Amino acid sequence: MKKQILFLVMFSLALIFAANESFGQTYVEGTPGCVTPTTLTCASSAGPLNPAPGVSYNYSITTDPGTVASVLWFVTDVNPVIAAGVLTPSRDAGDGTGTYILSAEAAVYNVTGITTKDIDITWQYFDGIANEVLLVAYVTGAPNCNDEIEVWRIKPSFTFTLDVISMNNDGTLGTVATPASECVSPVQDATYNAGLDRLTMDYGENWVFFSVNAANFSDSWMPDLSAVSSAGKTIGAVEWAYPTEAGVSGTWHPDTDEVDAKIAGGVVGSGGECIVVRVEVQNGNNASPRGAAATETITLSVNGIMYDAANANYTNTSLADVDEGASGCVQNVTDQANFTLTPRPALTAVVPSPFVPKN
Repeated sequence: MKKQILFLVMFSLALIFAANESFGQTYVEGTPGCVTPTTLTCASSAGPLNPAPGVSYNYSITTDPGTVASVLWFVTDVNPVIAAGVLTPSRDAGDGTGTYILSAEAAVYNVTGITTKDIDITWQYFDGIANEVLLVAYVTGAPNCNDEIEVWRIKPSFTFTLDVISMNNDGTLGTVATPASECVSPVQDATYNAGLDRLTMDYGENWVFFSVNAANFSDSWMPDLSAVSSAGKTIGAVEWAYPTEAGVSGTWHPDTDEVDAKIAGGVVGSGGECIVVRVEVQNGNNASPRGAAATETITLSVNGIMYDAANANYTNTSLADVDEGASGCVQNVTDQANFTLTPRPALTAVVPSPFVPKN
């Protein structure tokens, strides 16, 4: 008899654990998938003339004859660059305190009397259409004579993108047409209140998951995450984790924590890097959805701003993620994805009617 009781207890605990694992899991059981980033056709390809913010580019020249007295490298937005034989004194500082350059070789940038024929420059983000930003190479072939000047027009290419898709509990990804899904949580508590002649309900909670890919950024980005339920349920925590943190003993971050590149201070290219977002759906005493035709949709909205290295913050809205637009890249477009919760059975009292009311 004792063995039977022990078996029943263990069986009951197993059922409870299975129910919680299936519908209340707060972590991803398998290896998280990573949504493929969107390739933008609205933006020009990044390179030395269309630099991505925070990326170092090399600029070089050759001269004929090969020996020169000096090469002067500087950046300006003032035109003419030479007026009445005098070079403009208006030049970016080159150390990150100016408007255009994040960093440049201190031993080469805006230094007179050197003969270095190449320079490494890392650019800030700026509007290269509204600002005529020129990188200047001014060369003298002999002391005090035979000078020449060439310029490059710099127009930054900003292609920081975010993509989001739903994720099943095992780490596999849904699609736009067929979102990831799970059953709505089992009933956790149903208590009859004789004084009120009412059934007090607790329908538990669900944790649902999404994959978010950030591409073409440097250093880090600050997420802005929010979620809504089509059934009007309360949304609790909306948090993110690196894929390696999304398992059973992982760490989940609020969206006030920045998402760092895998390599500290590094640059993430077009392939992007993913995070996992989890959303807590508090069912409470809300029984919906119910019935064969009913489903509930959890919609996650994602925005983000790339790290502004010049100001060491995430407040520069010019660094917000971009999306494909009809006439070019568009900022401040919210990326969204849906997750489906399948319905509960709908019960109808036939004889007698009605049921005891629920709160």
